[in-house]
Amino acid sequence: MKYCQECGGINHNEARICRRCGCNFYGERNRSYEDNDISAGLCVLSFLIPLFGFIYWAVKTNYAPTRAKACGITAMISFIFGLLINIGLLW
Repeated sequence: MKYCQECGGINHNEARICRRCGCNFYGERNRSYEDNDISAGLCVLSFLIPLFGFIYWAVKTNYAPTRAKACGITAMISFIFGLLINIGLLW
């Protein structure tokens, strides 16, 4: 078994790229994994559909932590905003 130096993930001895983080064992990082930059489009989608943001955060937190955190925070803000609006409408 081969251990990744970046994430500590366990890989097969023949592996060239880490299954968990995409680190190339023989040089540069593999760019086939998505970038970790915050995406305005995903944040807008997370605000409009909070369930999408929560699912994206849960699934992508290991591969793109910054982007996943931004979507999760945006979904949480949208959920709280919607909850406050509904409570205000009930009174």
